[in-house]
Amino acid sequence: MLTEGTATRVNSTFISEKVSRIRWIPEQYDESSNFITTSWDLDVNNAKLWKLVRNDYGGGLDEEDENEFVPRCTAEICFTGDISGLEFVGEGHCVVSNTEGFVSLIALDRERDEDQLQERFRFENLHRFDTFSTLNGAPCTALSVHDTDVATVGEDGRLNVLSTVGQKVLRSISGADSCTISCVAFLNPKEVLTGNRLGIIKCFDIRAESQKPTGSFAVSCEDEKRSNSVTCLAYHPTQRHIILAGSEEGSITVWDLRQPQFPASYLKAHEHAITELAFHRTQPSRLFSASEGGELWQWNQNTLPSAASATGFMHDTGSVMAAAASDTNNPWLNGERAKSKIAVTSLLSGIRKAINSFDSCRSKVICGGDNEAIYLVENVV
Repeated sequence: MLTEGTATRVNSTFISEKVSRIRWIPEQYDESSNFITTSWDLDVNNAKLWKLVRNDYGGGLDEEDENEFVPRCTAEICFTGDISGLEFVGEGHCVVSNTEGFVSLIALDRERDEDQLQERFRFENLHRFDTFSTLNGAPCTALSVHDTDVATVGEDGRLNVLSTVGQKVLRSISGADSCTISCVAFLNPKEVLTGNRLGIIKCFDIRAESQKPTGSFAVSCEDEKRSNSVTCLAYHPTQRHIILAGSEEGSITVWDLRQPQFPASYLKAHEHAITELAFHRTQPSRLFSASEGGELWQWNQNTLPSAASATGFMHDTGSVMAAAASDTNNPWLNGERAKSKIAVTSLLSGIRKAINSFDSCRSKVICGGDNEAIYLVENVV
């Protein structure tokens, strides 16, 4: 059974542009009130820095129809092409990927009287359909960050690893895939996972000389006669051998990389494609998922069996391999037994257009998508 988040509070703000990615700005000690959005589907797209400020024209605990906090844009930087990826790297910097095939390193300056976003370096021609031409650029579809290194993938089937410190390309595997690579995730400093449009996930050792993957496996699909595109990848924060893949059909497939021959679990989730999948940054028992159907869900690991049975679980799960089923400490590897170990709560629904991106920070989740609005969900427990 899917439950509604009754304790949460949702603030929404219309910003007149489609949001491709959204991320909280990391704060060392305080809960963040600043975030960055990127846009797509405009003649000139942008990355914008926002600050949550108290609404002087309404709001408060007794005014449920008014936003208590509203975002105010404090800085902006513009780009040609749609922005496809956004992640923070190092301290005070972020990287954005672009459908014109380049990646930009952007510096955040919030110490002056006015906030500023400045492009410090651009990695040009990272993705291109013609290996010998710099004019026929291919869209960069996704990026992932580990420390100060960045992995990018694109429609040209290429995997790049960049150093933002040395501002150079550390590794480029031109034939990483024969079709569009739709998502990428660092597993550790030397291993990168990629997912493609045909539902295949590959693992690359970026420090090895070989350009061949060290392993590959396919996402599950309700209809065995068709492929199921991998739309996003996530790894468990404390057990990185547990990999989750969101798919075009809206399901989540889970693997234990110690036994990668078969999926550990298959969860039927959203009715539409999953756009982003991520664990809470500081609470690994909580997972969030967003979909093209305009839904944002929270998946909570129950600590008490009685609480799980009271909440219930609406999703079908596939068979579980013996090696995965033996791991009773993590519900994601328990297949059928996940019904009593995970509760699903709807934080947002009925938006009717895709939620493309979200990010969590303590008790707050922020998200945006194709309906040109930013949503702040507070008191997420």
